[in-house]
Amino acid sequence: MPAATPPSRLQSRAYSELRRLIASGEFPPGTFLSERQLAQQLEMSKTPVHVALERLEAEGFVSISAQQGIVVRGMSVEDIVDHYELREAVECWTVRRLAGRLNDSQQKLLRENIAQQQVALGEDDLDALMRLDGEMHCLLCSFLGNREIMTIMERLQDKIHQVILRVHDTDRTRPTASVAEHVQIVDAVLAGDGAHAAALMAEHLEAGKRRILNPSRFPVL
Repeated sequence: MPAATPPSRLQSRAYSELRRLIASGEFPPGTFLSERQLAQQLEMSKTPVHVALERLEAEGFVSISAQQGIVVRGMSVEDIVDHYELREAVECWTVRRLAGRLNDSQQKLLRENIAQQQVALGEDDLDALMRLDGEMHCLLCSFLGNREIMTIMERLQDKIHQVILRVHDTDRTRPTASVAEHVQIVDAVLAGDGAHAAALMAEHLEAGKRRILNPSRFPVL
């Protein structure tokens, strides 16, 4: 008989898969979840699914209550403001410190990411574009070599994807502007202009926040 999968591994797999389904929008905000149905979908018992859902609740991805059951959480106004304030503090400081200090390999990775974003934009491949968008922000932070910052970015990674998805749903013209802003940020970092890179990053994050908080100003075309 094959060895049984350790419970910790099942819990980790359930957590990773459920978090992916929520971050990707396959389980949008307001979706009601059933432990039994999720266990069937993931082909495992309810116990690892239950543990995974408790972890996702602690991270703000779902709400669990006796009255409503399990519901995928949307991001409140306060959540969005907190998210962007944290990212602005971390990412603006990061690009300021990185400017002019990247090695050849790091510069190549950034340029490749930007080139792939431009290809995805030309092909109207929003899924690839959102993935590459998040990767670029995480790449910059990883180059700094600060483990605490990377822990923050890893924790935020799926929230970043949710935010990008929501921005693109709010304003269909945003991907074109966003890629252009990414190009400017990377150019400033590579040119060694930390102050300009930080200012551009702040403007970039602020533009995304405005589109979520004031969708009426940016109608979907």
